[in-house]
Amino acid sequence: MESNHTLREATLADAAALSALVTPLARHLLDPTTGASAHSFLATLVPDSFAERLGSAQFAHYLIEDDSRLCGMIAMREGSHVHHLFVSRTARRRGIARQLWEHALRIHGRQVYTVNSSEIAVPVYEQFGFFAKAAPQTVKGVRFVPMERPRLVRPVGLQDG
Repeated sequence: MESNHTLREATLADAAALSALVTPLARHLLDPTTGASAHSFLATLVPDSFAERLGSAQFAHYLIEDDSRLCGMIAMREGSHVHHLFVSRTARRRGIARQLWEHALRIHGRQVYTVNSSEIAVPVYEQFGFFAKAAPQTVKGVRFVPMERPRLVRPVGLQDG
């Protein structure tokens, strides 16, 4: 990680910044034909919803800042489901997603992990050891690919916690 990057646990004070990062990036999850029905999903991206998750024991949020500017975040639900993993457009291709993922692995350990990935993020998750469990699905206007990463006995391609 570059010396001007800071990886830390998110706090309630980060709710608005997390919402501002994720909301425009999450638009690619909306199904073009039924995306108008995604109101309930979009409501989970407002600052109050982030604050609720940040205050919940079910979720852990980690973020990377570059000179106090939010570059990326990962949210884990119940320690085994990747609820969100987003990197700002300006910080992509710098290893931010991998740094966040490897940090989550160190914290949450070796186990089975799941994610509902956007179709464009599938190759990223495949690099992290995930595989598609089913064809792309659309639920309430949100299009995703259900993926799983098995519990590894030995690390494959990255440091596993």
